[in-house]
Amino acid sequence: MQRLASCLGLWLFLQLPCLGSGTRVVYKVQEEQPPNTLIGSLAADYGFPDMGHLYKLEVGAPYLRVDGKTGDIYTTETSIDRESLRECQQFFPGEPCFLEFEVSITDLLNNSPRLLEGQIEVLDINDNTPNFASPVITLAIPENTNIGALFPIPLAMDRDTGANGVASYELMPSPDAQKLFGLQVAEDQDEKQPQLIVMGNLDREQSESYDLTIKVQDGGSPPRASSALLRITILDMNDNAPKFEKPLYEAELSENSPIGHSVLQ
Repeated sequence: MQRLASCLGLWLFLQLPCLGSGTRVVYKVQEEQPPNTLIGSLAADYGFPDMGHLYKLEVGAPYLRVDGKTGDIYTTETSIDRESLRECQQFFPGEPCFLEFEVSITDLLNNSPRLLEGQIEVLDINDNTPNFASPVITLAIPENTNIGALFPIPLAMDRDTGANGVASYELMPSPDAQKLFGLQVAEDQDEKQPQLIVMGNLDREQSESYDLTIKVQDGGSPPRASSALLRITILDMNDNAPKFEKPLYEAELSENSPIGHSVLQ
């Protein structure tokens, strides 16, 4: 009886699907491809059988689908957006982004499947425009600021990275501000920090504010760009002493003038 039970257990074990590790395949595809774009063919590219086998996608939905007969891998209605993929959220700029997938290949004659693991490197395209957080950026600068002083301008953000990320800033001042303000861009690794330079003497009594335009552009081909209004408010400082209009004021007053009588204005 024990021998019969052992034989039965062995028979049941042999009937279970055997998912063995196979060749690891790698493809590359640009993000945002339209539905039904062919990414690769497991049969044509890696020599897997194209007859008598069933291909089934185990991991990779909803971004991928696999032809059950040929093993061709296609995009779906769910677009592969590199910036939205969970797998790529923690990556540093410039690092490759991979979409993992698994396909089971079942021999229809003996019903023995094997598991194929692979990955698709999602290549970045310039599908996002760099933008400032607000269409109007306000900087407050005291009127007694020294020439050459720097004031940081809030960064523009671009969801694309690398060459498709933020590449340059440009300041377009109004005619009355051309000689007063300039732009300097400091670079720290992959980040570019725009800074406003005070190039002339400021006087709030002459102008309380200046409106300039700052433009940001990425490095894509063709490049994408946007702009924001940079409003500079001049803060009043106690740089002027009160003065009388004349150095001497004279008036005539009768000796019997009543208390509270106006003498001079």
